[in-house]
Amino acid sequence: MTVVVIFLLLVSAFFSGSETALTATSKLKLQSEANHGNKKAEKLLGLISRPSEFITTILIGNNIANLVLPVLVTTIALSNGFSVTWATVILTVTIIIFGEVFPKSIAAAFPERISMLVMPIINFLIIVFKPVTSVFNRMTDFITNKLSHGEKKPWTVSKDELISMIEIADEEGVIDPHESLRVRGILDFTNLNVKDVLQTPRVEMDALKYDMTFDEVSKIVTEGMYTRYPVYREDLDDIVGVFHTKYILKWSLNKDDEFLKYCDTTPLTIREFQSVEDVLRMMTRERRHMAIVLDEYGGTEGILTHEDIIETLLGFEIEDEMDDKSEAIVRSLKEDRIICEGKITLHRLNAIFQTEIPEEEDTLSGYLYFLFDAIPEKGDSIEIDGLKFDVLQMEENTIRLVKVTKLKQRSE
Repeated sequence: MTVVVIFLLLVSAFFSGSETALTATSKLKLQSEANHGNKKAEKLLGLISRPSEFITTILIGNNIANLVLPVLVTTIALSNGFSVTWATVILTVTIIIFGEVFPKSIAAAFPERISMLVMPIINFLIIVFKPVTSVFNRMTDFITNKLSHGEKKPWTVSKDELISMIEIADEEGVIDPHESLRVRGILDFTNLNVKDVLQTPRVEMDALKYDMTFDEVSKIVTEGMYTRYPVYREDLDDIVGVFHTKYILKWSLNKDDEFLKYCDTTPLTIREFQSVEDVLRMMTRERRHMAIVLDEYGGTEGILTHEDIIETLLGFEIEDEMDDKSEAIVRSLKEDRIICEGKITLHRLNAIFQTEIPEEEDTLSGYLYFLFDAIPEKGDSIEIDGLKFDVLQMEENTIRLVKVTKLKQRSE
């Protein structure tokens, strides 16, 4: 009788694991494998497409095992003079651990593999229990129709499912990396804050002092490549305006006028942890193309432009006739390799490679300083978490250019 108890525990574990595995298996991935001629995937897809059948079958089997077990354990306890109470407690703990927790945990970790293994048995049991399950399913359908008044729930795709579709299409080469990055950028947009997309930190800012003369400003503007410049009074923590280069011509008619007369003296200020979506709405509503980003202490963290946000949303950099191609943050983008500036955000790098680099540091250069635990030199490289980082260019103590390569996983 002990052998029967052990067998029923295994049966309970089998049904518990099967339920978790079959419900956790991705239909989208199976559909992709089935389209490539995988017959097992096609059969499994047919099974999980009928959830009412396999779930009812599993519940019947699991309940039979769990109902018979206490009867057998009680019989064994009474025939051997054991305490029925203690036997029941031990059985309950055993069922929870070995009949529920362990099999469900394993099935959740390997849903497709487990589903493939249990599929033949579940299909056989569906046929065996068909007379019973058909009655239950009809009752369920009747109650469901009454509660929903005959309305069918429209087919929808969740955000996670859509991301899975994009990842599968990317892996199989159906869409190129740029398109994949663009779609993921749109889906992830609502979760981003200003710090995630900040491309011009304080140390990279080109700013003008409020008391500059026409000749000083004109020289900087003609030699530079920017349309707008933040204007400060004492230091970069004291931004008092934004200057648009289109006003240089108007100023040239009265060169002795004060610089601030031709500046927007009410610059838009935002916080580093504000939602990018809210900031985009704010910039559009107020017709501002540049915002001053403040840190938690009220100091200047950097500047954010309308273009920066759109680039994040679309997943690629927008270049105009004034842009220098050698200054693009991402110089080269391939499926498993990019060449980028050190100031690229870790959030963007994670989006490109679908990795989970911790984002305690904001930029790649900050992350590499942490990894090297020193200022690296040109030619230094390091591998971590499936990525290889090669330092291609240093400027004084600043990491300017890095090649990031996604390493191929070694087959076990």
